[in-house]
Amino acid sequence: MFLKDKKAFYKVCFDSMQVGILVWNSEKEIVLANIPTSKIFNYSVDELFTQNAGELFKNSRILNEFIKNPDKNKFKIPIEGLGVTKEGKEVSLELSFGKLEYEKKIYFKALISDITSRKKKELKIDNLNYQLEEEVKLRNIELESVIEKLKTSLNKEIELNNLKTKFITLASHEFKTPLSAILTSAELIVKYSDLENATKRDEHLVKVKAMINHLNGMVDSLLTLENIESGNIIPTYTKFKFGDLINRIIANAKPLLQKNQKIIFNKDNDEIIYQDSNILNIIITNLLYNAIKYSKENSIIKVKSSFNKGNIYISLGDNGIGIPSNEQNLIFKRFFRAKNVSYYPGTGIGLNIVNGYVKCLNGAISFKSKENLGTVFNIQIPKIRNYE
Repeated sequence: MFLKDKKAFYKVCFDSMQVGILVWNSEKEIVLANIPTSKIFNYSVDELFTQNAGELFKNSRILNEFIKNPDKNKFKIPIEGLGVTKEGKEVSLELSFGKLEYEKKIYFKALISDITSRKKKELKIDNLNYQLEEEVKLRNIELESVIEKLKTSLNKEIELNNLKTKFITLASHEFKTPLSAILTSAELIVKYSDLENATKRDEHLVKVKAMINHLNGMVDSLLTLENIESGNIIPTYTKFKFGDLINRIIANAKPLLQKNQKIIFNKDNDEIIYQDSNILNIIITNLLYNAIKYSKENSIIKVKSSFNKGNIYISLGDNGIGIPSNEQNLIFKRFFRAKNVSYYPGTGIGLNIVNGYVKCLNGAISFKSKENLGTVFNIQIPKIRNYE
């Protein structure tokens, strides 16, 4: 087929292409542009001929680099850039650069596609991906939190079951001994019911009473433990001489002393303090009774008290069996009993109660211990000042 006006035909083909075509010389003067290019930049074709090619692109450095080295590998594949319309609006472009020679002159061309709509969609997808990633992260954090809570609950459940087992073992042993003694004494009371055996009967009645008090003491300890853990302990403050309190505790403990055991009480002075005497009594009594129980005959138990900077300091030391070094971090745990006390009676809640009561008084407790050499407990309790 023969076309009479090939130039007009070429022009129609040139302007009907799906991409913009822009041609410029080494001075960046535009020498050729099709209608798609004019639509991309919102110039008429004639207006484009008056523009510098570098002004149509946001980053003219790329254009300069291409003009200097058009054969560079990076320009052999399409690249993305930003164009600037007649109104100064930025548009996203995909550019394919190339060079051509016409009448012994070098020209530069660019195939231009407007990808603004595509970039917006990509940005939207990126934002959605980011939101999804953040949501996944959040869900993972929530899931990790749930898993951690489940682990904590499971560990607590395991610990609770262990504590129940320990309690049943300890309680059955601790309750069985006094109950057996009560039963034996009750049988003997029946046997010694006549007047001739009144003395023996009374001895067993005293024994029954002591065992019942012992059982009541254990029950009270368990109730105390529950009250401490539930936060139901509220200190009741009164004025009293601190030295008198310790002397009473020591006097009550003397019947429990083993052969030739001694309690030495050293005090800086005998201040009148304002504190909960009942709680202090329980704290010191527990520590003193432990010192007596876990010390040998002919040993000395030292009790010291002092006052400094608004605090009461109590030190109670013995030369007893001590606490194994690998178990010292567990000594205040409920129902815990060190491996070297298995032959001694006890429930493993005394020090737990002591620790709880010290905290109730906003105090602190610490200890130093060496196995077979003894233990020293140190307590710091604040003095309450506003009692006038």
